[in-house]
Amino acid sequence: SPVELYYTVQPGDEKGECTAEDIRKGNAIRPGKDGADEAVSHLRRIGSVSLYRGQEASQLTELRLDSNVVVWLPAKPVKQGEVVNVYVTIANNSTVDQFILRAKVKKGVNILGARTSDPRQWDVKQEVGNGGKHSTTTVLCQRIAPSSRNRSTSLFHEVVQLDFEIASFSSLSGTQPISWQVEYPRRGSSDPALAEIFVCQKDLVAIVPLAMDTEILNTAILTGRTVAVPIRVVSIEENSAVTDISESVECKSSGEDVIKVSDRCDYVFVNGKEMKGKVNALVNFTYQYLSAPLQITVWVPRLPLQIDISDTELSQIKGWRVPVVSNKRPTRDSEDEDEEERRGRGCTLQYQHAMVRVLTQFVAEDSGPWGQLRYLLGSDWHFDITDLVRDFMKLEDPHIAKLQEGRILIGREVGMTTMQVLSPLSDSILAEKTVTVLDDKVTITDLGVQLVSGLSLFLQPSAATSRAIVATAVAQELLHTPKQEAVVSTWIQFSDSSVTPLDIYDPKDFSLSAVSLDEAVVSVHQSPALRWPVVAAEGEGQGALVRVDMQISEACQKSKRKSVLAVGSGSIRVKFGQNDADAEPGGDYDADEIENRASDRRHKASEQDGRHYGGSSAERDEGPLRKASTTAKSILKNKVLKNNRPDGGKLSDDGQLQNIPIDFTNFPAQVDLPKGGAGMEDNDLVQTPRGLSDLEIGMYALLGVFCLAILVFLINCATFALKYRHK
Repeated sequence: SPVELYYTVQPGDEKGECTAEDIRKGNAIRPGKDGADEAVSHLRRIGSVSLYRGQEASQLTELRLDSNVVVWLPAKPVKQGEVVNVYVTIANNSTVDQFILRAKVKKGVNILGARTSDPRQWDVKQEVGNGGKHSTTTVLCQRIAPSSRNRSTSLFHEVVQLDFEIASFSSLSGTQPISWQVEYPRRGSSDPALAEIFVCQKDLVAIVPLAMDTEILNTAILTGRTVAVPIRVVSIEENSAVTDISESVECKSSGEDVIKVSDRCDYVFVNGKEMKGKVNALVNFTYQYLSAPLQITVWVPRLPLQIDISDTELSQIKGWRVPVVSNKRPTRDSEDEDEEERRGRGCTLQYQHAMVRVLTQFVAEDSGPWGQLRYLLGSDWHFDITDLVRDFMKLEDPHIAKLQEGRILIGREVGMTTMQVLSPLSDSILAEKTVTVLDDKVTITDLGVQLVSGLSLFLQPSAATSRAIVATAVAQELLHTPKQEAVVSTWIQFSDSSVTPLDIYDPKDFSLSAVSLDEAVVSVHQSPALRWPVVAAEGEGQGALVRVDMQISEACQKSKRKSVLAVGSGSIRVKFGQNDADAEPGGDYDADEIENRASDRRHKASEQDGRHYGGSSAERDEGPLRKASTTAKSILKNKVLKNNRPDGGKLSDDGQLQNIPIDFTNFPAQVDLPKGGAGMEDNDLVQTPRGLSDLEIGMYALLGVFCLAILVFLINCATFALKYRHK
């Protein structure tokens, strides 16, 4: 039957405990929905659980002395002063006619007597001996009539019943041992067997292990830090009293290669040495004669991990000179650079940067017989674990490229190297990917600019799984109050079609300057804190009113005339008294509208004539998306766990793990630069003039030679034809 669980927080008394009145007031059981009409305004709902009637446990437990004699003792605990009845049986197919049964008990247990269970077949005689610490009883059993050949389905025939009294016991719970041994005349005796009678002052019904969470993420494989989930075990009595017995239980894990349990049974944990994950892995807890399993699902990262690099081929950027750092080996320029550009003022060409992520899926074997693989949240979900493994990421050859803060890959010298993620617990490699630094050059073809006045966040349940929510961020470009400011978001596109946010580059290697094209609408000033231009509203208007210039660093300027790498323009709209939500109908976006907007942008991007800003694959999507938006109403879409902590609690003081799983399958395959809804046309992005590359010069030269050869051939043909006609 379903039961709703509630809790309430109340002030305690002087000792910090709840008063009796508060306990009576708040401890009301409301099964099912029958109590839905009651006033529960002061209670907070935890959830609902289903209660099932457990199977009736056996009243007796079996102790086999040998192949003939079996002793049956009570399975449930007894209280002080109670009489315990022990039944001695013999197998129906046994040919034994006489045996001697000996029992030894400790002080505190009285031997009352023995009586035959079937006086027509068995004669019983008892002798009792009392010692200082132990008491013994000897029972001689003699068959006086042949066994009857009845058709009973029982395997044993009861011979004698012994009665013991639990006279005294010092502790609240424990056991009283009874040693048993059977002896046969002229045939020897059996080995001693020990039975335990549980003594308890409470009528226990069951024990229940309670865990802080029923799932655990085995991130110890990635970090080397133990992940643990605290456990408490409580006992439940017949009068519904609940007692914490965590310090008195015994425990054992059903599989040490999946999950482990501490010696004190106060937490379960994983330390990275596990071999697999499992759904509903079992940890068994035992208290006296009661036992109960705890089911915990253990998720492990799927190996090998996936290294996602936005651009695996890095080149030098033509015209972008940066100061040479003293501890950095100078990069090699191509031969077509003149001496002044190559050596001027201790500067060298900038190499492209790329963004790095490490992704994985968390999996567990099903508890069924086939052990099928199950995925956390689903097979299309990947988790960004870069922050977890950043300390174990390295490049084989750091002279060719370097990794900055585990997130940014920077080229340094022409060559090829491998990025690796190492295991913190062994010498194994968890992931690797090849990175190439090319000898050719790329040019900056476009500077994308967007002016962002704010962000709107929308939360909605995920349609794929009930355990996740979808967070959608929408960039606002409307200024609706005087002097309201907007920040500049920029990214650059290269001639190799890759797109990269500008903020992953060192701000010391470039500078941005902005100019307002209409001072009556917007003004521009430089923010010393952000080091980027800031736009402020002055009057109403709209359009591409801000021009942004990207220049190389001051230290590498070769003349008084500033070297401009790229120029871009950004659209802005100023409408006082109007929010972005009111700017167009349907400002309150629902889930379908947000998804349709994202789909429209992906469709428009695919229709651009040769203008592909997303790079060569979907791996380059995160960069522009990191800037919150790539269009007037662009979407950054990801999915996060819904108030669940499957990673449990860690034993170390490093704080809680923060894993934010992202569904990368919903990211657009291509990224739009600002246009359309923002009021920008294709010609609003000013292309900076660039020279021909080496490959283009070679192709044009070869084409000219071909044309010249064809011309000479035609002239020769014409001359031959004239001579032939003359003859």
